[in-house]
Amino acid sequence: MIKNNAQKANQTSSAAHNRRLAVRLLREHGELSRRQLAQITGLRSSTLTYIVRELLENRIVRTVGKRQSNTVGKKQMLLEINPDLGWVAGAGIDRDTMSISFLNAAGKVIGRERFNSGHDVEELPGKLAAHIRDWALREGESMENLLGAGIGIPGVVDSERGVLMRSTWLKAHAFPFAALLGEQLDAPVLIDNDANFAAIAESHLGSARGLSNFIYFFVSSQRNGDLIEIYGLGSTYFLNYKLYRGTHFGAGEVDAVLESNRIERVTPGQLELMADEQGTLTPELEKIATSLATTMASVGNLLDPQAIVLGGNVSITNHQMVQAIERAMNRMLVPLPNRFVHVRPSRFLDHGISMGAATAAIEAVNIVEEVPTMSPRVMSLSPKAGGGNGASRGRSVRDGLTTGRL
Repeated sequence: MIKNNAQKANQTSSAAHNRRLAVRLLREHGELSRRQLAQITGLRSSTLTYIVRELLENRIVRTVGKRQSNTVGKKQMLLEINPDLGWVAGAGIDRDTMSISFLNAAGKVIGRERFNSGHDVEELPGKLAAHIRDWALREGESMENLLGAGIGIPGVVDSERGVLMRSTWLKAHAFPFAALLGEQLDAPVLIDNDANFAAIAESHLGSARGLSNFIYFFVSSQRNGDLIEIYGLGSTYFLNYKLYRGTHFGAGEVDAVLESNRIERVTPGQLELMADEQGTLTPELEKIATSLATTMASVGNLLDPQAIVLGGNVSITNHQMVQAIERAMNRMLVPLPNRFVHVRPSRFLDHGISMGAATAAIEAVNIVEEVPTMSPRVMSLSPKAGGGNGASRGRSVRDGLTTGRL
């Protein structure tokens, strides 16, 4: 009896895993045929046919035409996640502004916003909730279909409890951001460090797509009189396809241990030249490149990544400057056989954090169960998760779909 029960449990667990895998692949790749899903997953055709039929019957996926092919025979039907399952919001808090990205259940962008955020952390949850509601009203999206939200915040974040542990800029300590915003939205909320969400965007949609190990450097700036000061250099470690946050959620705070390595102030013209893909490499830019490379080499020697992605609110896309950083950093790395760490500019200067936050929120949605829920770790962030009206509550959305809280 025990053996039979264990076998049934394993079969049930395997089936759920395969359904989630199919949904994840459709979200990552967009439209796929059953044959393509079989090739990617390695599942037997009969197993995949059963999974797809179940997803279609539950309206989790839908057909979107046939795959173009030059071969003779029956055309393969293409599948995609049903976007009408709901939508999510992702926000990135900067020094003075906040960006918001809205995605449907299929992971497609359906809207973007930017507004002045202010510096009062206690006002931020209310301001953000108001902008999300206003957007939904303008666009005809029901708040009942909001699956959840993700928020990227500068500072040390306890992502498991949804608490902003420390933020110098926001002057916040142990602030329960996720719970307060969740109450405002009546939906679960994920929060994390802004650079962590920016790295997720790069991993899924940007310069680090397909990489298992990379470092994301978050370079920030602010105006100081007639000059622009590069004041921060945070980093995020993406190791074995996962974010590494550290025991106390403080991994990546490289400024705190590299105080002597400060970057020079730059003029608006130099900042513009840094963002010019075809720009020249001036002596001033080369000096900045060497300073950046020194910090990157210190971390690179510890973690041995495949690549480093340059992001933040400073656009460093000048090809000559990026190459100068790459050359200088590799000269400083401990020489190992066949080692060459690539440096890549971010694909996202604007909305990168919010895109990563929205992507993380929608990935946390388990839409393949009878009542979709968020993963257990994420559910703990929601004020609804522990009660009778929370994650277990189903609700009707358009086209007769049934869903629930994240």
